[in-house]
Amino acid sequence: MWWWGVAFAQDAGESKGPSVTFTNDIELRYWQVDQRLPDPDDVPVFDYWEQVDRLNTVVSEGIFTASLQLDQVALWANRYYLDDVLYVERELVTPGTPTPFPSGVDVYLNPEKVSGRFELEHATIVIGDAYTAFGRGLALNLNRNVDIDIDTSLQGVKAVVRPGAWDLTAVVATANRQQVFQDNPNIGIYGDLRHRVAGVRAERFGLGPANVGAHGVVYDFVETTGFASLTDDPVAADAIVGGATTELIGVAGIDWFVEGDVYSYSHDLALPDTSPIGYAGYLSASGYPGPFVILVEGKRYLGVERVNSKLTPELYEVSVGPTLEYERVILEDTSAAVNSNDIWGARVQVDWAAVPGKLVPYVALATFRDLDTTGLHFNDVPETIGHVTTGLEYIDGDRAVLFNTGFRVDDRDGNTDGADRLAHADLSTNFPLPGGLLAYISAASRYFAWGINGDLQQAPFGDAESSWGLTKGMVTGTVSLDWTANPLVRSTGNVSDSVYMGGELQVKPARAWTMKAFYGAQKAGIRCSGGQCRTLPGFEGLRLSAVGTF
Repeated sequence: MWWWGVAFAQDAGESKGPSVTFTNDIELRYWQVDQRLPDPDDVPVFDYWEQVDRLNTVVSEGIFTASLQLDQVALWANRYYLDDVLYVERELVTPGTPTPFPSGVDVYLNPEKVSGRFELEHATIVIGDAYTAFGRGLALNLNRNVDIDIDTSLQGVKAVVRPGAWDLTAVVATANRQQVFQDNPNIGIYGDLRHRVAGVRAERFGLGPANVGAHGVVYDFVETTGFASLTDDPVAADAIVGGATTELIGVAGIDWFVEGDVYSYSHDLALPDTSPIGYAGYLSASGYPGPFVILVEGKRYLGVERVNSKLTPELYEVSVGPTLEYERVILEDTSAAVNSNDIWGARVQVDWAAVPGKLVPYVALATFRDLDTTGLHFNDVPETIGHVTTGLEYIDGDRAVLFNTGFRVDDRDGNTDGADRLAHADLSTNFPLPGGLLAYISAASRYFAWGINGDLQQAPFGDAESSWGLTKGMVTGTVSLDWTANPLVRSTGNVSDSVYMGGELQVKPARAWTMKAFYGAQKAGIRCSGGQCRTLPGFEGLRLSAVGTF
């Protein structure tokens, strides 16, 4: 990525003019595609270039801040002639999607985020795009999640009023899904589905050791793109969520948090032979005996994921609660438990400050009862899940080690369907070497064996990913090597079908500048972050980027 930041301020006597900041993020990728034409043979006509640009402008003056995010994407070498006939390899924009460029031009431009923000003494008012989360996110959670390339905001009006010890939040808006991806390939861009969202939350702080809150959210999902859909049945409600939270600080030497939510669905989201009512409960308790930190979490979710079901094709969620999962090892099978509509469970983690501020080993045990057998689930009977993980964190100057390992069993009911089994380990470390070198190593591996899946049966598989890096002054070189035998991964390696290799050179001539060049391949797979999971495609080709601020 290239980041260019510029800030301007003008003196006008004793006062200053508005502060203006520009941030530009641009990336250029050359995608190598395995597809070939039958004739002529072995000509890579489907390879193409993709250029993505994100320009953010922020203008601040006193209590007012205005911001604009302008997203643009272009495809190059996306068209070719065969026997004097023009072929378009991939459609950047679907027909009917608004774009300032004429048909036949592979360029798209969109004012993605636009907002005006007023910061008053006891209130904040945002007109345009804003991000909002209530409690632990079970009723409403729309925030940027750059780890998995999600940036959906609420476009409308958001107000937060703070009278004394209260926070009162109200939002009336439509969902503004990110249309141009920064890390994923941009193909078939279509207009926004302007789902209607309205919510309120009241929080009261300082009731002795307690902070309490209550909230309500109404969702109305639309079927057509654009603002015209806002006139379609404007009083309908597909889902109504109400909940409350309580936080207790230091009660019996423990920090407590509890949230409960109830979901009411219309017939469009109610499943056959199920109740139109869902509910969710979450509890956490943290204690600090001596050199130990003990965290206990529990959850019970029933029918919660139905509020996200309409959004599956749009690759984001409006309700994202704590999963209690170790997200780094989630794959196609275990992701079903993350999005289960009928699950309860608990997790306990104990951290020990063996060397305070330097060495902290831990052990954790999670157990779940997953009663859902629909959707992403491979199993057709309920499962009892057990997952133990252990590891340590060591940080001392330029020396650091982060290590985790664990074993998970998803035991299916009865004695004929067996159990899914997962063993995993990952390591990240950096340490100095002679000659002023600093070394970085990151590695992770998994072995997964399926239970009995009938016609969908797959063989056990393993996968691994690693990278090695050396830094000398302003230059860093990194080599990455991935391997996977997962039959559900939809990508092909560049060394062999299952082996992916790449190299990256990074130059940092000044603190504010970083330039990178990567060539090679990376495997596809599921990545989870903050309770959301997304299948990210593999990449093979060239990627150039630079980061700079001035």
